Amino acid sequence: MPFQIGENVGPYRLIEKLGKGGMATVFKAYHARLDRYVAIKALHPAFMENEGFLERFQQEARVVARLEHPHIVPIYDFSEHEERPYLVLKYVKGETLKAHLQKEKLSFPEIKRIFDAVTAAVIYAHQRGVLHRDIKPSNVLIEDSGQIFLADFGLARIAETSQTTMSAQMMMGTPHYISPEQAQGSADLDEGTDIYSLGVMMYELLVGEVPFQADTPFSVIHDHIYSPLPMPRDINPRLTEQLQKVLLKALAKKREDRYPDLKTMAAHFRAALDHQIQKTGPRNTRSFAPVMERSALADQSSLGEEAHQPTVKLDREETSQQIETRGKERRLNIPGMVWWFGVPTLVLLCLATVVVSNAASAPGPDLITPPTLTQEAASPIAPARSSEIASLEERIQEDPSNPFLLVELGVELWESGKRQEAENYFREAYQLAEREPEVYLKMGDLLADIDLWTYSAVSYLQLKRHGLGIPQDVYDQKLRRSVYYAGYEEHALPVFTRAEVDLEQDLLRLVEARRMIETGRDQLAEAMITRIYQNRPELHESRLLLADLYLKQGSPAAAEDQLNQLLAVPELPEWLRAEADRALHDMMNTS
Repeated sequence: MPFQIGENVGPYRLIEKLGKGGMATVFKAYHARLDRYVAIKALHPAFMENEGFLERFQQEARVVARLEHPHIVPIYDFSEHEERPYLVLKYVKGETLKAHLQKEKLSFPEIKRIFDAVTAAVIYAHQRGVLHRDIKPSNVLIEDSGQIFLADFGLARIAETSQTTMSAQMMMGTPHYISPEQAQGSADLDEGTDIYSLGVMMYELLVGEVPFQADTPFSVIHDHIYSPLPMPRDINPRLTEQLQKVLLKALAKKREDRYPDLKTMAAHFRAALDHQIQKTGPRNTRSFAPVMERSALADQSSLGEEAHQPTVKLDREETSQQIETRGKERRLNIPGMVWWFGVPTLVLLCLATVVVSNAASAPGPDLITPPTLTQEAASPIAPARSSEIASLEERIQEDPSNPFLLVELGVELWESGKRQEAENYFREAYQLAEREPEVYLKMGDLLADIDLWTYSAVSYLQLKRHGLGIPQDVYDQKLRRSVYYAGYEEHALPVFTRAEVDLEQDLLRLVEARRMIETGRDQLAEAMITRIYQNRPELHESRLLLADLYLKQGSPAAAEDQLNQLLAVPELPEWLRAEADRALHDMMNTS
């Protein structure tokens, strides 16, 4: 059961909710006997699905609780309440380094002070056999007094003791700071993983942005494993060669190419920072806006002032939620699950206006903006409405509470290339359907019939939120079919990764795998599909996806083997059987 504000958890009275992440929810609580506030971190209930997790959790918590260092957030207690394990930590009155970076950049002496505090904490833990495994700015806390703490020691290790999907989510938790070996699921981690993550954080503090950014978490992870590191001085020329060399060594792909231990890395970093200050002065004057991840913006917008309240902010980034375009910020504080496209569309409209204005003075082919966007956004006179659209608009005026008319108009607009208008009408339809949840089912079926798979899936997810009204197995197949085909739609991932869209992780990863296949990242796609199948063998569509991948790679025999195994599954859902039959038929006709 979820913890409730005002209830007692052991001797602690919950006062307020401070934040929520993929692994846990953090509360401010009061201990009456000791007359002090604490932070309670309640782990996700899914951890308890694994037999023996509570015992392993207690063992790991005891190890971490022994860490007593002036720069480590201490653990006061740990226990379990209504089958939900929790940690009790010092309540730090201040803000995270991440929140601080969103307000102002740091000078070189400030960077050095933070580095010294964090490395001192991590070196102390390494000496006692404890790795952090998740060093990042949101786990560095700056108390109002100026004291610096590192939070979440060993929490990644606690997550890894679980065999549920939560352990996989933890690996995905903060892809911007993950080491290559951790990203590849290595069980033999040493302090090199903390050296790499700390190196990423220092890169961000010094350069102004994290080294790798992409459209999906798995793309970022792929870059950590395979892509060359962007040279720090190419982005911030003010940095010295000496400091760049230290960053490059800390962020080497191979463990053996990094520093042998954190003490050695710390000594080189301090010398390089001292040299930087002597050469250029204390100010890091490059003008930059530190990159804020999508999930962090969403957290701040949804939690209001909580972003700067005194808290121990742990796990603020959520999985699925967290990649930003280089050097730009997006604000996702528009309420409601269907306000997905307003701000990006406004930007596109402005861009289209500039493009068309330039084109008027220098006529030529428009290589930037699709014609429909150019016409809709830039023309001073709106294009004529089709007779069908005009007719539907008139019918909606007569019957404005009919959600199906809104969906029908949305479909007409979508097929006419007016996608933003279409999405607005879908939004209104969802709002109206809240009065009659069964409408979501009909909307999902209608959108599936015309191959608008992403919004079909969203409709079914809305149905689940308001009560199914149909057998669970029927609902599951409808949703899974829509999600599978949504993988072909470029807009699917931006929609499905919204915090408001509660799509389970393995289905989301199927969509990500399809997008990887479509964009040529076959190796990463195969690894992801294999992991999904191992985790959820009942998701038979993973075999279908794997067959597509093998066929693309020129291995028809392997593809045929996957399809035949799929067709041999008893009681295979009809849509999957039909798709597998079609794929085999197409293969025979092309051979």
